[in-house]
Amino acid sequence: MIHGIVFDFDGLILETERPQYEAWRDIFASFDRELPIQAWLDVMGKPVKTDVFPRRLAAELNRGLDINALIDKYREVVGKHLAAQPIQPGVQRVIQDAQALGLKLAVASGSTHRWVDGHLSRLGLAQYFEHTTCCEDTDKHKPDPEPYLHACRAFGIPAESAIALEDSALGITAAKTAGMYAIAVPTEMTAYQSFDHADLVLESLDQMPLAEMIEKLES
Repeated sequence: MIHGIVFDFDGLILETERPQYEAWRDIFASFDRELPIQAWLDVMGKPVKTDVFPRRLAAELNRGLDINALIDKYREVVGKHLAAQPIQPGVQRVIQDAQALGLKLAVASGSTHRWVDGHLSRLGLAQYFEHTTCCEDTDKHKPDPEPYLHACRAFGIPAESAIALEDSALGITAAKTAGMYAIAVPTEMTAYQSFDHADLVLESLDQMPLAEMIEKLES
């Protein structure tokens, strides 16, 4: 029996991946350098320090750069993009359905608490989640199961009675290894990945009511 839902954040609740990539791409372009999208895909969904791309840029230019100033510029640019970005389709509906069914809600993300909790608060969603597990909370990260196991322990239910909602193959691997049901909702940035190991693949979370998702999983 299902007792809880654990959401990924980036790409699943809010499409942050493309705005983040485009912000760094534009900063690289201002120095006449290209940032291939593959460079972002290689780190997407993993806990990566914010200085990775400015240090990459400095290395490509073979000169010193003000790393903190570049990070500030990135945050300014990506913040403007995300301020106008709505939550992903169906997220609010799943939350409402889960509440009606008496299910617990949590988030398990490879991003920081500053990023995840900040955006959840800004979007008016923080109140619905009993817990958020972020990169500071575990030594191991997706595709390791520990982030999902940590989230399930935090709200006191076995992983086998929880559903993970994910947009990436790495996240699905983490959830399945934890023993959870796993639903994939690929985005434009992750659609090329294989989701054969997911229990259910949806085009968006508004494709069907939560009760129907659960029925399909349990059958």
